[in-house]
Amino acid sequence: MGTRVFLLLVSIMACWCLPRQSEAQPAQVYIDSAVLAIGGREALLAIKSQRVVSHGESFEPEQTVRPRADTPRKVANFTCTLLRDLNTGNVRYDWQRETIYPFSLTWKYTEILNGDEGAIIGKDGGRSPEKRPASAARMAARRKELSRAPVSTLVNALTRSSSFLRLADQVIKGRQHYVIAYTDRGQQALLVMDAETRLLRKVIFLEDDPVAGDTQNELLFDDWRQVGAVKMPFSLLYRVNGIDVTTETIDSIENDVEVRESDFEIPEDLKQIDPSDGSWGERRALWLLRRIALASPLDELQTQVQLTEVGKGVFHVTGGTHHSLVVEMKDHLIVVDAPLHEERSQAVLAALESRFPGKAVRTVVSTHFHNDHSGGLRAYAAVGATIITGKASEAFVQRMLQAPHTYVPDSLQKVQNPGVVEAVDSEKKVLTDGDYAVEIYLVPNTHAEGMLVAYVPHAKLLFVSDLFSPGAPRQPPVWPRELFESITAVGIKVEHIVGGHGNKVGTMRELREAVLLEK
Repeated sequence: MGTRVFLLLVSIMACWCLPRQSEAQPAQVYIDSAVLAIGGREALLAIKSQRVVSHGESFEPEQTVRPRADTPRKVANFTCTLLRDLNTGNVRYDWQRETIYPFSLTWKYTEILNGDEGAIIGKDGGRSPEKRPASAARMAARRKELSRAPVSTLVNALTRSSSFLRLADQVIKGRQHYVIAYTDRGQQALLVMDAETRLLRKVIFLEDDPVAGDTQNELLFDDWRQVGAVKMPFSLLYRVNGIDVTTETIDSIENDVEVRESDFEIPEDLKQIDPSDGSWGERRALWLLRRIALASPLDELQTQVQLTEVGKGVFHVTGGTHHSLVVEMKDHLIVVDAPLHEERSQAVLAALESRFPGKAVRTVVSTHFHNDHSGGLRAYAAVGATIITGKASEAFVQRMLQAPHTYVPDSLQKVQNPGVVEAVDSEKKVLTDGDYAVEIYLVPNTHAEGMLVAYVPHAKLLFVSDLFSPGAPRQPPVWPRELFESITAVGIKVEHIVGGHGNKVGTMRELREAVLLEK
């Protein structure tokens, strides 16, 4: 795995300019100069604790109205106080997050990491409880991001000098930058430093993303200032594949502040170690943290699957935060929505194989391109299912199927199936076995272009994602009306509604009530 990842990173660097000086100097020299530039080894190692107060903005490129929009959607503003005990590794975040999308709400909560235990105290999203233990994946993602702070990065790099390798230089804003690669726990990391000041410009890791595959997770540093004996950046920019996802401005940094055990104390009722494998949180750290920024954390793997029959041969697939629909045909199955990621889809496929032995999934309908509703599509393509999507999302789905997943090979990467995609433009699409049918309709809306809903005539049942969530305590103000208008326009007789979210089978009456609430 390490070699494959390294070669991919080298190919990423190939488009950068060639070095302007001899390669004779060992890479260790550049790391040493970067350490010296921010204060020297002794000063770095002398820091025992930190308090960092910051504010910023969060953006999401995969929650826009149309795929590959020029500008990512702004989803939140935040303020944060970070307290770190560098001796013990204990961490405390005090957050105030003001989400803008999909709802304007304020969330205040604390995250604590204490050894192998962690806790989230306060609601960090609409589906979150008032408090809960932190998952192993979330803790792994947080620790990975902390490891990319300049002090942590350079101290970490100093212990891995045997793997240093200088790569081609990069020019940023007209300035030459040196690039050093090193191996960090089996993964290649890149450090990019200003050739003149030797201050770090950015740190890059390769990560796994359910939609984009092999993904550059970048953290850029700017506005370096003296803080005691060391220099620290006061401007941070987080990017995924070159797209801004978080801008953070540091308001203050204090080194060697007093820390108490009580600062990191976990309430007794939350003291437990998550037994699950949280390593995926490190491999997919930025994806996970982007979901937290949306106040929609998805840090549990969600492989529990429940099948509830909601009509003859029609099953609502629940067990997590994101749901699907399965319709049993004579000799095959149709699935509507493949949310989240490979792990969720594999769990659903296993449950279907157990419930319907010998009946393969022949078709999967993707309601829309947003990553939390499309991230599991590749697993269905790997078993030969045709993907039906809205015309506006066709190119997005094709790119997703072609994206390389070499860092964490998924099922499609292993079988190399190109996948089959069919698009729905304006006319409805009917899937039938001669007895039963599933009708696919395009819904004009302001949430996502190319949105599809699935109607099962014999059950008079509609499946919809996001536009309406039966049983949810809060509905977006406009989307239910757009759904209601589309149902009325096509003239289908809907008695039951199940959703990609929501905790019950809904009715048209409930949809009408949601529309009236908007007014």
